[in-house]
Amino acid sequence: MPSKEEIIAARVEAAADRIVATLSDLVAFPSIVKSNPREAGPGERDCQLYLQKRIEALGFMTDLWDPDGPALYEKYKGRAGANKGRTFDGRPNLGGVLKGTGGGRSIMLTGHIDVVPPGAASHWTTDPFKPVLKDGFLHGRGTVDMKGGVACMLMAVEILKELDIPLSGDIVFTTVIDEEIGGMGSLAMVDRGFHADAGIMTEPTANRIAPLCHGILWGRIIIDGIGGHAELTPNAWYSSGPVDAVQLCRQILDGIDILNRRWMFDPRKNHPLMDLPNQIIVTQINAGEHPSSMAGRGEIIIDAQYLPSEHDEFRLGGNVKREIEEHIANICQADPYLRKHPARVEWILDADCAEIPSDNPFVGVFQQAVEEAKLSPVLSGFGAHSDIGLPTGLGNTPTVNFGPGDPAQAHQPNERVSVRDLVDCTKAIAIAVEKWCR
Repeated sequence: MPSKEEIIAARVEAAADRIVATLSDLVAFPSIVKSNPREAGPGERDCQLYLQKRIEALGFMTDLWDPDGPALYEKYKGRAGANKGRTFDGRPNLGGVLKGTGGGRSIMLTGHIDVVPPGAASHWTTDPFKPVLKDGFLHGRGTVDMKGGVACMLMAVEILKELDIPLSGDIVFTTVIDEEIGGMGSLAMVDRGFHADAGIMTEPTANRIAPLCHGILWGRIIIDGIGGHAELTPNAWYSSGPVDAVQLCRQILDGIDILNRRWMFDPRKNHPLMDLPNQIIVTQINAGEHPSSMAGRGEIIIDAQYLPSEHDEFRLGGNVKREIEEHIANICQADPYLRKHPARVEWILDADCAEIPSDNPFVGVFQQAVEEAKLSPVLSGFGAHSDIGLPTGLGNTPTVNFGPGDPAQAHQPNERVSVRDLVDCTKAIAIAVEKWCR
């Protein structure tokens, strides 16, 4: 007689087309996060309404609400996820609870439905919001980051319901907005009271259990030069100048390279589950005002990573901010002009991180589940940031990352996820829910 796990796996395998259809429905909603967080993405609300209807059909009691951004900011100012200037009109969160029979452990399945803009249409071979199934892959914006994971967690619950497998513990289902620009949607979800004994956030991990993610800092390094005619003999830097801000940016960039080389061998910046050490990644450079003028000002935008072990007293990256600021100040000391006109750092974003110990009971149960789904139980780190710090640290819901798709596909044109990954992920989640909540 087949085991429960074998029955679940067989039913999921037979539902492959339905999993793909569910993800196709989700991708078709252009739930684009706007660079101005006061504006609603064109498909955010519609996507959440679709999911609300789907989970209500499974018996979930649901809650769909537009978070109060200013009130949340005042309540959690200085803490993870509290970003000033957010409003959420037309940008709802969705939460739901499916009650168990009682006495069992609860689980939260959570993900975000916002996606980054697709970029230039010429970079895509398909319409990013018209999903296309081709050669075993579903193509479209969000297939990997992270509507694929949301489709899997929805279908896992749907299949458990169809099989009428009794569960003692509750299933909590949450989908949030705003993840791609800071995580205030997850803060609102935790503040609303959604929590469980364990959680799975279905970010893309290539179906590996990742109980660890990076925190990230976004910063703007501002360098003031002195503008002037580019083609004429310059006056001295200590007189009227000009002083080329492009050249000054090069000096700062060289200094960042030095710090990255030091971090490569710094035990504080490395973790056995992470493939790479923490890095300061330069993501934007803006300098200059006119083709024939020396640049009078430059800006370097950085994305810096930190580990949970580097948390400050607020579970954020304050210690790493100070480390970077001190290094930039030291770079400036080497240049007479920058000594008098030092570069300064303005911090744009601090998104927290978390680590679930490998001996946590849920990690062990989940490892068993992924083995029974014929996947590797080996733990790995999630090299990017995810929102697991908020349910874990604030909501007391130890949450791991686990989801379908190659993370390197995230934010890329021609984003795609394999049907095999979707099916395997759904199996693993369904088996894990049954084991944990039985």
